[in-house]
Amino acid sequence: MKGKSGIPGDFFVLNTGAKIPAIGLGTWQSGGHLCVDAVKTALSVGYRHIDCAHLYGNEIEVGEALNEAFKGSLKREDVFLTSKLYCTMNSLNKIENYVRVSLKNLGVSYLDLYLMHWPESSGFGDATDPPLKSGSEHRQFLNRLKKVWKAMEGLVDSGLVRAIGVSNFSINQIKELLKFAKIIPAVNQVELHPFWRQDELVKFCQLKGIHVSAHTPLGVPTSSPGVSDSGSGGEDEPGTPRISFRRSRSVHGPMLKLSVVGEIADRHKKTPEQICIL
Repeated sequence: MKGKSGIPGDFFVLNTGAKIPAIGLGTWQSGGHLCVDAVKTALSVGYRHIDCAHLYGNEIEVGEALNEAFKGSLKREDVFLTSKLYCTMNSLNKIENYVRVSLKNLGVSYLDLYLMHWPESSGFGDATDPPLKSGSEHRQFLNRLKKVWKAMEGLVDSGLVRAIGVSNFSINQIKELLKFAKIIPAVNQVELHPFWRQDELVKFCQLKGIHVSAHTPLGVPTSSPGVSDSGSGGEDEPGTPRISFRRSRSVHGPMLKLSVVGEIADRHKKTPEQICIL
């Protein structure tokens, strides 16, 4: 697949026909002037996908950087913008309002992609790692899933977003969604890297025409040491410390020091970081 520059791998084609850049800048844990500078720098060196979420608390800063970029040679259609909905118990009638807030903060009239942030619903919680839910709360969310997705589909009909998708959904959760979805999710954004490959999930999504986008491809740097649960990524290299972080299986340091990652990087004349995100 080729993008404007003609370089293979520049983008992937979604089931909507839209092109999503192969590499994007995530804005989680970025704030203040550092966020503005990061987005401005990313755009200046060729990034064309900026991944946001209202509850990251920094879409105003992202919007400031975008505004400056659009005053130059970049146009709105040159940049692929993603944001996310974090469901709360009282959010069903406010989803359109939430996306409009993101649009206002980002300073744009539409989003290229809008995702359901987590397959969970709560009164409140951290945007990127919500508190654990009881079984009853999980069932309540499944009961709300159809209404939430219908509202998401309405965002496409209204032109506020060009595509909709999900984030951190499992195979079973996607199957549940597909039972009633009129619009098939364009994307499932999940944690993917050498320590947490999620092979079965990736194959399932590909079979259904759902693009899999990797978040935290270098691992999660805010984890704490502990006994890790098992994942689909296989066994670690001997001597590599494991990290426990609920949904995460590593931090970037140990992963980038894996000999197999280094060997692949050398073979392709890339850095370990480049190999993990390509």
